Amino acid sequence: MKHLKVFKKEFDTALHSYLDGKSQFFNKTVPHGGEMIECIQEFIRYGGKRFRPALFHYAYESFSKTNDLNSIQFSFIFELFQSFVLIHDDIIDHAKLRRGNPTIHAKYGMEMGILAGDFALTLADELFMDIIYASNFSQSIKKPSINLYNQYKQELLIGQYLDSKHLGSPEKIMLLKTAQYSFARPVVFGLLLASVSKEIIKKWEAWMTKAGITFQLMDDYEGVMGNESKTGKSVSSDTEEGKNTLIVELFKKKANKRELDRFHSFFGKHSMTKEDVNWYKNKIQEKLIDIEIKSRISSSCKELLQELHTTLGAHTDLHILAQEILDHIQMI
Repeated sequence: MKHLKVFKKEFDTALHSYLDGKSQFFNKTVPHGGEMIECIQEFIRYGGKRFRPALFHYAYESFSKTNDLNSIQFSFIFELFQSFVLIHDDIIDHAKLRRGNPTIHAKYGMEMGILAGDFALTLADELFMDIIYASNFSQSIKKPSINLYNQYKQELLIGQYLDSKHLGSPEKIMLLKTAQYSFARPVVFGLLLASVSKEIIKKWEAWMTKAGITFQLMDDYEGVMGNESKTGKSVSSDTEEGKNTLIVELFKKKANKRELDRFHSFFGKHSMTKEDVNWYKNKIQEKLIDIEIKSRISSSCKELLQELHTTLGAHTDLHILAQEILDHIQMI
């Protein structure tokens, strides 16, 4: 994804420069005061595609006529909040690895995991308040942006809770944790601050929500059926963590009692063997669940591609990034 890679390089350089400055300030103020920020930096260096900040940046830059905002700096907010979420998510899941590296709590202790995650959230909030209140935006933009920021954070945390407690349907979890959080909300933020009409915002929000759900279907598929060497994603972690995905829902509907008994012997229990992995994959293929999921993804991508070229207006950098996202999904 060329457009995303160009953004990521510029974004990471700017974000780490900002965090370096913060760390140096706190180290001078209080001995060891910057160590939590250094942990956050280490965590961010583990990788990630930077979808959220990129979507915000290109949404704003594609439609803003005034450039009243440093969109790169504002986009730090999305990555810092994501760091808070993932650092704490690793604690909840008792995870020892994140993208092949030790999780923060596993390497530095539970205290650092909790506090570094909290610190990332405070940095996101500080940036948001400083930028919004120092800007020249009218109250008709400032107030909705504050409401949207609070909604953005709260929706994701509700989604995390529902997922961890197995209280929500796969569709609801996908909506809260991926479609809105990772795709729709960052774009709506960019368009809102760019003073775009409500009609355009609604069209992009609908498109990004659908793209986010389709992306999550792909991610869930790869979380069970993918090639670990190509995707870098474990084919057992989602199952061991007990994630209630559409694949799981379809399997439960089609499985007999003996199959369900074996499934529940490893689902959500961090005890999945290689034999369990192969058995589960084979059953998914036997019941044609993999074909059903791939068919849904393919059909959705065709619809999204048509809408991208017919209903979302003139060609912009946001359109290019949206096309790259579709291309990535279709690599399944």
